[in-house]
Amino acid sequence: MAAWLRVNAEALRVKYVIWQGRYWDPTTSDQEGWGERYTGGGVYNVADPTGGHYDHIHVSFRE
Repeated sequence: MAAWLRVNAEALRVKYVIWQGRYWDPTTSDQEGWGERYTGGGVYNVADPTGGHYDHIHVSFRE
């Protein structure tokens, strides 16, 4: 699903995707295979399955 969101980001107006401890947006270069490492922005514990987005995909859409 996360890969599909990336492929279809323009048509779906995807702003960003967070999945499996990785962050991607249309301006992000791939580091280590998929987006860049997600840091949680100081809000989320990225070592936790939910905080690191290992148990769900987080997707945000442009208006």
